Amino acid sequence: MILPLLCSAFLFIQEADTLKASRVSGTRERPVLLPYEEADLRKEAAASAGLDDVLRRFTGVQLKDYGGAGGLKTVNVRSLGSEHVGVFLDGIQIENAQNMQVDLGRFSADDIDGIALFTGQKVLRLQTAKEYAAGASLYLRTAAPASDRISVKLRGGPFGTVSPSIRLDKLGARVRASSSASFVYSDGRYKYPYFDTCLVRENADIRSLRLQTRLYGKMDGGEWNMMLYTYGSERGLPGPVIRRAAGFPFSAERQSDQDLSVQGAWTKDWSNRYSIALRAKCAYNYTHYATHPEKNPMALPYDLRYRQYSAYCSAAQSFAFTSSLSADMSCDLQGNWLDSPVHGNSPSRLTVTSALALKFDAGPLRIAGTLAWQGAYDHYPSWRDAWMPSIGLTWEPRPWLGLDAYARRSYRLPSFNDLYYTLAGNTSLNPESALQLGADLRLSNESMAEGLALELRLSPYFNRVSDKIVAIPTISQFRWTMLNIGLADITGLDVRSVASFSAGRWKLRGVLRYSFQQALDHSVPGSLTFGNQLPYVPKHSATADLDFEWKGWRLFWETLFTGERWSRSANIQDYHIPSWSISDVALSRRVALKSGAELNISLRCSNVFGLHYQVVQGYPMPGRSVSATLDFKF
Repeated sequence: MILPLLCSAFLFIQEADTLKASRVSGTRERPVLLPYEEADLRKEAAASAGLDDVLRRFTGVQLKDYGGAGGLKTVNVRSLGSEHVGVFLDGIQIENAQNMQVDLGRFSADDIDGIALFTGQKVLRLQTAKEYAAGASLYLRTAAPASDRISVKLRGGPFGTVSPSIRLDKLGARVRASSSASFVYSDGRYKYPYFDTCLVRENADIRSLRLQTRLYGKMDGGEWNMMLYTYGSERGLPGPVIRRAAGFPFSAERQSDQDLSVQGAWTKDWSNRYSIALRAKCAYNYTHYATHPEKNPMALPYDLRYRQYSAYCSAAQSFAFTSSLSADMSCDLQGNWLDSPVHGNSPSRLTVTSALALKFDAGPLRIAGTLAWQGAYDHYPSWRDAWMPSIGLTWEPRPWLGLDAYARRSYRLPSFNDLYYTLAGNTSLNPESALQLGADLRLSNESMAEGLALELRLSPYFNRVSDKIVAIPTISQFRWTMLNIGLADITGLDVRSVASFSAGRWKLRGVLRYSFQQALDHSVPGSLTFGNQLPYVPKHSATADLDFEWKGWRLFWETLFTGERWSRSANIQDYHIPSWSISDVALSRRVALKSGAELNISLRCSNVFGLHYQVVQGYPMPGRSVSATLDFKF
């Protein structure tokens, strides 16, 4: 199926080098609210093992990690919840068939050249309606081919981890293409303390294969791109470490996944005032979960297979009235179908999302108002809809001073998996609604001394979430408890400071981040949980990075601190998770070879001091580990 799609793209596309890209001159292309944090993965690759290592340094972000190369890795922004964070790949939202929590471990950093986080509202022309509706947005930008190049990478690490990958970039007369493949194998065995003894983590192995092809070209005066993505994995689910009367913890649960998706986009500027963008995606997700009671007599017998199909299309239009005033309108249509093994239960859902945005851009002041609407029809039948207004502004009176502020309402429907998955679903869940208020003060000075740059950001915010949907893992990573917390008030402050200095051939950069979050359960006054901190939200967290570059060498050190947390709304000792702090160090060397070839060698030591800690209660993280990467480009 993939080969005919590739061939048709090559045959029917017009000559790319005979068409010049058009440009909208009727309006300025500047976002109203700047990205809260962003990272260039081309620079971060040597210091980070994956996307999760980059994201865990972002201010106000909690990354849930269940340990090991195959452990689930999800992102939560300002306590809104992983499901309330939209993860977009080149402007199209990523979905997951298991529990609507996007597993970042399934995506390779080799094909991503940029990450941007928006905590408020991203407002740019030709956005999809889902982008306007997301409570917080994480954008992954794929690396477009710039020249004919082959990149071969081999990464070896602890716990028997081996990960080879290859990427091919090709520039043709009609299209540009990039294809990549990566394989991950890990036995997942690492030591961890178990009360008064030391055990080895079992059944945490993984084998996965990811294939991806992207095509870029021009047609009928517009630009298009298409991506084919497939991912397959087979892994063990080790389960939480808890004391059992029958003996040591053991799990024989297995999960296999098969994902296939095709997505594409076409944009065209019909004039210097009017532009249009069309996007579409089809996806198939298969999940097989089995408990294997023949290996673990304590396990209940389950052999479950889920298949989810989805089709998505989006149309966006942008019109510039003047050089300062523009309007955008977009509409998204999505269908989802789930084949479930529960008594022949096969739910379906049709979702319509539309948005209207007005943007005013006049020098130092930019203002945008948006109105999004989402409606969903379930098969039961059940109809839910919501209006989501928002307003945001940016004021930059001086080059060294900037202020952002926003107020918005966001809304999230319970997903298929929230409602219908065996051992996880809860059909009585209510939709989740959030009021978000936030501001961002930016101060910078690049003229204090030659080569010296300073930056300071202060970001207070307040979120009020009604009927907050919380997913809490139980006895495995497949079985979850889904519940509503009636009312949650989240008050926080993020601080980020950056200092960099360069002289000659060396550069030094330091980043300090601190986040305070008071996320309180205000559901039932007088109850035992009223006024308690929400599950897995630390009041205090911080990161410190130090980056030194000299003549192709790079030394990177980072320290992360996470304060105490609780795994349930009942903040009692049984659910207490102690605070932890770990440090990582990476050393890399870039060597330029003949004929433009390049060799990158990196050595990374994670958890330098070998501390024992847990991100999720009952899931011990590995101690000290060392990995090495060879990256050869020619």
